[in-house]
Amino acid sequence: MTASRESSDLVVVGSGVGGVATAATAAAKGASVTILEKGAVIGGSSGLSGAQLWIPGNDHMRDLGHEDSVTEAVDYLTHLAGDHYADEGAARRYVERAPEAVAYFEAELGLEVQCIRNMPDYHSDGPGGKDEGRYLEPQPLDRDEIPADLPNSPHLPGGATNDELLTWGGAFTAQEWDWETITRRREEGIATMGTALIGYFLRSAVENGAVVHTETPVTDLLVEDGEVVGVEYERDGETRTMTPTGGVVLNTGAYDWNASLIESFEGTPAEYVASAAVPTATGDGHTMAALEGAKLGVYPPVGSAKGFFVAVPGREFLEAPLYRYCYNVGLPHAIAVNAHGERFCDESFYPKQAASLYDPTGEYEDFPPYMIFDEQYRQKYPLGSTLPGKEFPEEFLAAEADDLEDLAHQLEMDAETLTATVERFNGHAERGEDPDFGRGENAWGHVWGGDPGHDPNPNLGPLTEPPYYAVRLYVGLSSMGNVGLITDRNARVLDWNDDPLEGLYAVGSVCAPVEWGVGYQSGLQNGRAMTDGYLAALDIVDDE
Repeated sequence: MTASRESSDLVVVGSGVGGVATAATAAAKGASVTILEKGAVIGGSSGLSGAQLWIPGNDHMRDLGHEDSVTEAVDYLTHLAGDHYADEGAARRYVERAPEAVAYFEAELGLEVQCIRNMPDYHSDGPGGKDEGRYLEPQPLDRDEIPADLPNSPHLPGGATNDELLTWGGAFTAQEWDWETITRRREEGIATMGTALIGYFLRSAVENGAVVHTETPVTDLLVEDGEVVGVEYERDGETRTMTPTGGVVLNTGAYDWNASLIESFEGTPAEYVASAAVPTATGDGHTMAALEGAKLGVYPPVGSAKGFFVAVPGREFLEAPLYRYCYNVGLPHAIAVNAHGERFCDESFYPKQAASLYDPTGEYEDFPPYMIFDEQYRQKYPLGSTLPGKEFPEEFLAAEADDLEDLAHQLEMDAETLTATVERFNGHAERGEDPDFGRGENAWGHVWGGDPGHDPNPNLGPLTEPPYYAVRLYVGLSSMGNVGLITDRNARVLDWNDDPLEGLYAVGSVCAPVEWGVGYQSGLQNGRAMTDGYLAALDIVDDE
């Protein structure tokens, strides 16, 4: 039975940072807002993230004495995209409006952010790149101020900020972290990273009257005379409808947990793919909008934000298998090899990882890849859910052996090839060099994927101390796909004639990456979602 139609000025489908930023902005300007969240928890995939925000020309950057310009930032995004650049106008819009959005959120909504110090752009030595200042993150926030029980991220150390991790010695040098501060914050309920980011916006939205419903999947868009006039959704076992007066905003994430869309859009067999996104990221927004004539932007399935993940045995998150990022493969005493025992990428720079294994033929004879490391690595660095020096769960390892020949046999790869690969890597690593793939040459890789205390290079150390270990690697997604909806400068969804689908907006990773093509730069997705939420809300409220 279908209940009578409910109404609101604005309906937001999904509660990631783009959704809550939309809701908070519109509610602060007097609109009635309803957020419909498919999952049992609020925050989406951005709530599980490090909450990095790449905002060129922001006020905090200038406070540190760093200069920036729109031209430099657009040049940088163009450089990221390479031959697959799509829309310089979209890039310019983001660069111009993102600092404005952050300034508004700080002045009017109570958002508190800070610069992540000493964090360079991915390509800081490229056109328009910067060594510091463009990365922002939320300041810690007391959970008592957040009007919902937001989940802790299973991927990141709650209780620490990005800036602190780098100040304490590196993102993966856990033995150097200030565990006293981390433990105290956890005990006192002080949120950081993605939890804090969602918390700030949710606090503002709810204080201004926004209503949030979880476990409420939207199943269809309501369309009358070519205009999106509302949504159909499920709640408390009933099918209901809501018809907002201002519009519908899709913030449904990507398609990470939809095997069919993964294989169609990413060109990789789903068995090789894992995700750090919430399991509700199944492409709902893509499907609903496409059925109503929305235009999809389709980019080659290379690059972007795909790195390596490892499975965490015996652990689930929101009733789905848990996988974790594996930036760790760029640390000293570790390499990545394909199924034949050969290196294939710069392991210290994750955009080069999975992209290097993309096979346009679909055969994927080089799969599965493995992380190979030695006892030195195990004693010094974490991996998966295992802290330095601790024993790995038996089911975590793909192989363990006292010599490389035995390790290769267990992995069913050629022993001579693997041995030669490691020996060649070792010879160069001892000198802090990698002439084959340039590992250790990227400044961002030093900071985020290396050990700043290791000489002569933060990313390079030989594999010489047995036993040797192998862990299977997966192509990792984090709700950032190559296919998504095309929107205009006000975040309105466009049709195939590039005309707006009246009444329909989209923000976040349901949108195509038109600003950066197949390139990526951490903080872009959160920053764009937040900015587009601001722009969508302004457009809707101004139209009221």
